[in-house]
Amino acid sequence: MPYLKIQTNLPIGKKSQQTILRNASSLVARELEKSEELVMIALQPDTTMLFAGSDEPVAFLELKSVGLPGKKTKKLSQSLCELIEEHLGITKERVYVKFIDVNRGMWGWKGDTF
Repeated sequence: MPYLKIQTNLPIGKKSQQTILRNASSLVARELEKSEELVMIALQPDTTMLFAGSDEPVAFLELKSVGLPGKKTKKLSQSLCELIEEHLGITKERVYVKFIDVNRGMWGWKGDTF
């Protein structure tokens, strides 16, 4: 049930997009100790964005999950920023990460909720 959305103002080729998606999926599954079968990743490249008054490369990540433990967000932020820097060259100073812990009854799957 973890869902990670990555938005950036950089254009990204199709091959690179697939690499980022795969690496992000395995990272989220590993860090949250969840089956990768439940992880969904979305990547939105070439999004019009401005941060600190600049349109230099930037990224915004939003990670939602049922039972997202607050004690893991610092490590997750570090790991996700490293992923973005490795694949897109965007420094951690230009990355925001938003974490959302979703109530089980507010997350649907297979016609039911968790």
